[in-house]
Amino acid sequence: MAKDGFSVEFDTKSFARSLTKLEKQVLPQAQAGFLNGLAFRARKDLLSYANRTIEGGPTPWTKRGFVVDKADTGRSSAAVVRIQDQQAGYMNYLVNGGKRRKGDPGATPYDVLTDAPDGEKNAFGNLKRGYLKRLARQAKSEKTKRARLHAKRAKLRAAGKSTDPARWATNNPSGNPGIFFGTVGGHKGYWQRAAKRDGDYRLILLARLSEEADYKPTFQWNATVNASVREQDPQQLYAAELARALRKLNGA
Repeated sequence: MAKDGFSVEFDTKSFARSLTKLEKQVLPQAQAGFLNGLAFRARKDLLSYANRTIEGGPTPWTKRGFVVDKADTGRSSAAVVRIQDQQAGYMNYLVNGGKRRKGDPGATPYDVLTDAPDGEKNAFGNLKRGYLKRLARQAKSEKTKRARLHAKRAKLRAAGKSTDPARWATNNPSGNPGIFFGTVGGHKGYWQRAAKRDGDYRLILLARLSEEADYKPTFQWNATVNASVREQDPQQLYAAELARALRKLNGA
């Protein structure tokens, strides 16, 4: 029944043999309704499961990726519940696990984000939009400014003058310690520089980045769909759709 990690197909091709004229009118309608009922209920149960298992709940964008390709009496004898391609790129790591590398969905072109302060995450547990870009711009601007000040201090020192006018503290009226991009203790990322306050002198991690990140499967796609089908009582569902098709045929 399962085609791949994100697509489950329900079909009745084996039923379409030696049908009477009446059966050929009624059964396709009943079968399409039956399969669509299974698929839409499975989609509902998958979304419910996502709400329970994805940290912070799935975003509206993620939810829109859960779709059903309906069965009908003319073009398709199967109903498919699946995740659309863009959302599947993200959900793949939850369903199948694996390694996320730079350039993959959910990663930057250069690194994979593996940690960030909770205060910079939204209600869904995802990093706030623009956070990494903001850090990158700030770190680049500060690096350029510090390089200029370093060169200015060298000139002042060579001239036997005080370097105070070219110190960072003198040229940083906000008092913010600043940030940098680098590797500290084996962890690459953006760091807030140490600021001595009340005897505390330490770096603060703003975003940890890695070449790749390992993910274990946490979203039970097939098990959720199989449980959904079992709970629906397929025999009763099919009987209801058959009765509906007969009423429609008789003009009721």
